[in-house]
Amino acid sequence: MSSYLERALSAKADRREFALGAAGALALGASGAGAQDEISEGGNLQIAIIGEPPAVADAVFTTATITNNIAQQMFEGLFTFDESFNPQPMLIEDYDSSADGLEFSFRLRSGITFHNGDPLTSADVVASLNRWGEINGRGRLIFDRMNSIEAPDETTVRMVFDQPSGVLPSFLARSEAMITPASVAEAAGAEQIPEDQLIGTGPFRFEEHAIDQYLRLARFDDYVSRDEESNGLAGRRTPYLDSIDFVPVPDESVRANGLITGEYHFADVLSADLAEMLELDPGVESINVQPYYWYSPHFNKAAGLFTNQALRHAVQLCFSQSESMLAGFGREEFVRFDASICGEETAWYSTAGSDAYDNPDLDQARALLEEGGYDGETVRWIATREYPYNFLMADYIRQQMEAIGMNVELVVSDWATLVQNRADPDAYEIFLTGHSQYSHPATQPFNDPTWPGFWESEAKTDLVNAMIAETDPDALSTIIDDYTTLVWEEMPFVKCGDNFVLRGRRAEVVGYVNVPDFFFWNVGLNG
Repeated sequence: MSSYLERALSAKADRREFALGAAGALALGASGAGAQDEISEGGNLQIAIIGEPPAVADAVFTTATITNNIAQQMFEGLFTFDESFNPQPMLIEDYDSSADGLEFSFRLRSGITFHNGDPLTSADVVASLNRWGEINGRGRLIFDRMNSIEAPDETTVRMVFDQPSGVLPSFLARSEAMITPASVAEAAGAEQIPEDQLIGTGPFRFEEHAIDQYLRLARFDDYVSRDEESNGLAGRRTPYLDSIDFVPVPDESVRANGLITGEYHFADVLSADLAEMLELDPGVESINVQPYYWYSPHFNKAAGLFTNQALRHAVQLCFSQSESMLAGFGREEFVRFDASICGEETAWYSTAGSDAYDNPDLDQARALLEEGGYDGETVRWIATREYPYNFLMADYIRQQMEAIGMNVELVVSDWATLVQNRADPDAYEIFLTGHSQYSHPATQPFNDPTWPGFWESEAKTDLVNAMIAETDPDALSTIIDDYTTLVWEEMPFVKCGDNFVLRGRRAEVVGYVNVPDFFFWNVGLNG
């Protein structure tokens, strides 16, 4: 392991131990029985999700959380994250990196096969990461600074960079840096991987997709697990279940009621208002996931009104960020009012920008509308009801925007359509989404100027490059402060606050671990 990574992880662990506290540690613990000898094999797990995934399980093709959650049951990368959000080896045995962060050499584990029976080789890794670097925002950030990636032999991958890239493992641990057979990666290119080519190395394999009914994964009987004790997404992975069905259920009350009646074993993303109802049923556990995501309306900065920075600031000043979070999520125990783009549980937390956060000023907002030349144009805000907070927050902020004289139209669709439309700069002015509180700030998708919202900024690019290259944790903290300050100055989006999401599981689901990016290996159905 590189000296940079050792130092960074040590500093991060110290910061996290201070910030996490007993409640945070509890949130990361296991739900239900977790010991291997208490978990039965077999069974079909029914999971109620908010709707159809935008790209089934191709996490390279879209950053949508729902796709990511399905993909990581099937695909693996060179690294993954432990419960402290540190990158840990997954498909590699070990690796070396130069002290200057310019060269990395990865050695693959032996005996790993894909779902189609083909052995994993370094050629598959190179092809998969080349595709990631071509079409994925985070991948582009890495490949833009890369000199070469090669496979000197069947078990070795070597990367050489033109700029220091010590934080590389944190990028490679993201689910979209997933490894597929070279033939699949090369054939798909910039397009979405077809369902019959969704082939990974993970504990579960793709089996069947009936649109608007279920997406079924089946146990991969030839899965080769790591030997280390399970730790977050890292370590031992045992697929006890025969199969998993992800069932689109757009109405959250139907998801919750189905959980109580036993139609579903697990429900993802429930309104905080449903927590008390779940807690009244002894056969159901309500799960408060923290840290989770933070939420913000993103401005279209490539075309239209909000290419004007004054108008972006006018919107930020016209509403209370904390009130928008309560409008979206209801209960205070599921939200945190904070200006940072990293949760206080992480080593990347920053108080920069706090003075600007949650200080509405309607007179100043109206003055900025005049300064920006706003003349009554319609602001198209694309929203969805599939995530209830998405519509509720949009509707609350819409009312505050109209109070200062703006004309706002909420254009409501399903989430998959919204994800498609937000990529078109001619289709909208604002959309709202969430981003993980537990991610290194350099890995956030909006750093890529082609990601929806289209944040082009020379200052941002310089700071992101500095974050990727920095080898000293104290210096990194200063860069993150500067980056956070820039967010509040340029206002590419408005950070509204943090959400701790509510999920639910039935008591017969055992071995489940409460982590933000959920997984169902090491999980069984008992009783």
